[in-house]
Amino acid sequence: MRVAVSRMRGAAGEALVLEDRPIPEPGPGEVRVRVLASGVNPSDVKVRAGAQGALPHDEVMVHNDGAGIIDAVGEGVSERRLGERVWLFNLNRSEDGMAQGVNGTAAEMIICPEDLAPPLPNGVSAEEGACLGVPAMTAHRAVFADGPVAGQVVLVTGGAGSVGLLAVQMAAASGATVIATVSSGEKAELARAAGAALIINYKTESLADRIVAEFGSNSVDRLVDVDFGVHVGLTPQILARNGTIATYASMGSPEPSLPFYQAMFNNTTIRLVFVYAMPDEAKWSAIEDINTFLRHGVLAPMIAARFPFEDIAKAHEAVEAGGLTGNVVLTFSSE
Repeated sequence: MRVAVSRMRGAAGEALVLEDRPIPEPGPGEVRVRVLASGVNPSDVKVRAGAQGALPHDEVMVHNDGAGIIDAVGEGVSERRLGERVWLFNLNRSEDGMAQGVNGTAAEMIICPEDLAPPLPNGVSAEEGACLGVPAMTAHRAVFADGPVAGQVVLVTGGAGSVGLLAVQMAAASGATVIATVSSGEKAELARAAGAALIINYKTESLADRIVAEFGSNSVDRLVDVDFGVHVGLTPQILARNGTIATYASMGSPEPSLPFYQAMFNNTTIRLVFVYAMPDEAKWSAIEDINTFLRHGVLAPMIAARFPFEDIAKAHEAVEAGGLTGNVVLTFSSE
């Protein structure tokens, strides 16, 4: 079988190597999955490029997310799982969940603990399943970690991004009034189709002024935020008392300042979301809800580009280049 490994940090064309390996056998509590699609997340690309320093081992099989079919089970795993379509998440992480591990989804066959291979609902493609792990579980944590959102106003920044679009879909399907920020007319249509009630182009409009005009000051109950440092200064105007900021990135300002006393007087909760370190109960809750959303047809990842497995370096380069709306996936074979 073919696998993609990295033995160095650096450019995709230099760091990523395709090799043939023996087909592995599952151990106790494990399943073997014939991979049909492997997700290429920005975090996979950044880690390969050197964001976390030296490799954690002599070599790393890259990527965290994927989807496929269980074709072998280890001791203690029900044989009823044979032939089951599954999605894969959080595979390539260290034991403490804080860094990259060594066994990812960029292989024709992978071994993993059976609880990291939840069933993929009927009607959901393997390519869509490969977009669920990091993006959908991040979105779920950001939207729901602080309780139900029914009847609340939820602001999702980057509402057409791979995480943001799923957050819009989840929040809207759960009874929230969703505000989404976007950067273009095309992205506005995507956010609107996902369920956003108000869409703000942050390149042409004042985010705070528009929200205050439409909903009033301090009207947002929950902020799902793709760029904490850029938006935290606006929260005294827009965030409701006892509101929550759930943020999963701060690329615009990696060391942001905080209007501390204003946030404190408003009793604001600030939740930092790092999907790899989510507590187990949050993971299992996310899996259950994500699969429910999928079965009801209200959750649909957007795929921006597909690459055959042998073009893995090109897939990484496409993610690095930016400008894509949606997820990038590697494909292995048809179902």
